Amino acid sequence: MTTAYVADTGVFVRCGGPDNDKFQRLRQAVRQAGVSLRIPQRVYEELGGDPAADEYPSGNIPYPDGFEEGWIVVADELDYTNSLVSTIMDDARRFIANETDRNVDITEKADTALVGLAAQLLETDQADHVILLTTDKPAGRAAETLLPQHGFSDQFEYRYVSIEYLETITADEFR
Repeated sequence: MTTAYVADTGVFVRCGGPDNDKFQRLRQAVRQAGVSLRIPQRVYEELGGDPAADEYPSGNIPYPDGFEEGWIVVADELDYTNSLVSTIMDDARRFIANETDRNVDITEKADTALVGLAAQLLETDQADHVILLTTDKPAGRAAETLLPQHGFSDQFEYRYVSIEYLETITADEFR
């Protein structure tokens, strides 16, 4: 079974940066497990990456060690022409807006991209199972509610990344 790990911006923000113990613990756990954290293009942009660059631009690389070492990977662009991806992202936007009592127009696009990426990975058979690591409870609940509605029952897991989670994370979390 192929498991893909999708991470949001908040995971890296909550780690406190590359010099922080929590970041190093996450790095070590992911590397020891031999997996990578996939981030949607929107998350890469939120982290400070340059969407216009062909590769990671010198001086603008967010968390350069993670990208250079390969344990943080920018996922392929979302295929908005895929009706499942576009539908689930629209559904996620509405779900998150309802959960947060905000207008649907101000729902962060990176949050919906997390759910869209999970759906795309499953639908295109790039993964048999997706685990979403997020600090955003509404986005996590949207994914765990919507993905099963679109045929991905038992193929998705949402893990809330708290400070405590990062302080105790081991490679076993990724096996």
